[in-house]
Amino acid sequence: MPVHATVPESMYRARTSELVLHTRPVSAADRIRAGDLAITTVPRTVIDIAMTDDLRTGVVVADAALRSGIGRDDLWRAVHPSARGRARAAQVVDLADARSGSPAESLARVVFRELGLPVPVLQQEFVVGGRRFAVDFWFPDEGVVIEIDGRAKYTQERYLGGRDQTEVFLDEKRRHARLLTVPGVRTVLRVEWRELFDLDALAVRFRAAGLPCAIRPVRSARHPAPTPNR
Repeated sequence: MPVHATVPESMYRARTSELVLHTRPVSAADRIRAGDLAITTVPRTVIDIAMTDDLRTGVVVADAALRSGIGRDDLWRAVHPSARGRARAAQVVDLADARSGSPAESLARVVFRELGLPVPVLQQEFVVGGRRFAVDFWFPDEGVVIEIDGRAKYTQERYLGGRDQTEVFLDEKRRHARLLTVPGVRTVLRVEWRELFDLDALAVRFRAAGLPCAIRPVRSARHPAPTPNR
């Protein structure tokens, strides 16, 4: 994969197998120092990625920036009024949401949009037996909960919390069963990261669960994506 860099308009734009230069205005406010290097600020970097890459990538990066404490207004200020790709950047900023708890959840939101699903409620909390459970996505009109599942939940210490994998698995099963006792919750779907790249198969699952899906999904990914562990 080549490295993409934003450079002032005065610099020559060239492309090699390892480096792609994007010539755009870079104000002093958009630059910071990292040792001997001049780099763009986080908001400006988010916007440059939004203008250059596909919608999925842009939203994943923008969500991460908002989660880190960057304000939405900071992102808007980084959008140059005459920049090519301004419309895509505006779309990314509008869709960005700090409540997405992981890159997989950010990607899922864009995939839901491509499939024509209703806009879900993020991090909806349900109280069952005095305990609070926050779910990744809640579709109230259809009574459907969607949880983005991954191996990290069962393998990484930050999720295990001192439990072994068997305990985590059983806890997830109990949580799943408790959610189904909530009035209005008809079904709980678990979706793995790799499934988010197969829109046709995902649409079949969602339709079977009662979610309205577009007959022809709108694919916004520019290139086939790898399948990393969550």
